[in-house]
Amino acid sequence: MLACRSTLLLPLTRRLAAVGRMAFSNYIFHTLVCTTVFYGHGFGLFGKVERVGQLAMVLAIWAFQLVVSPVWLRYFLFGPLEWLWRSLTYLQWEPFQRPASA
Repeated sequence: MLACRSTLLLPLTRRLAAVGRMAFSNYIFHTLVCTTVFYGHGFGLFGKVERVGQLAMVLAIWAFQLVVSPVWLRYFLFGPLEWLWRSLTYLQWEPFQRPASA
């Protein structure tokens, strides 16, 4: 809680919050990247990438998500899959884009 309240860590906690708001989309993105790299429908590198390489991939994907998620949420209310899920749940199209600020 001290870390969450720290103004020093505010830029990081805001990015983490954005990633959390897009958790479903980010999870599926991470899955698609890794299955494309490791399984036969992609590069087929299963069992060929060392642990350090795997860790580097994970860190690269996390860094990408920490950069892209806040930018996405600046223009849209939800991640794409969160929006779809919400629309299907309520059986109506939910607003997707943020209203233009005056």
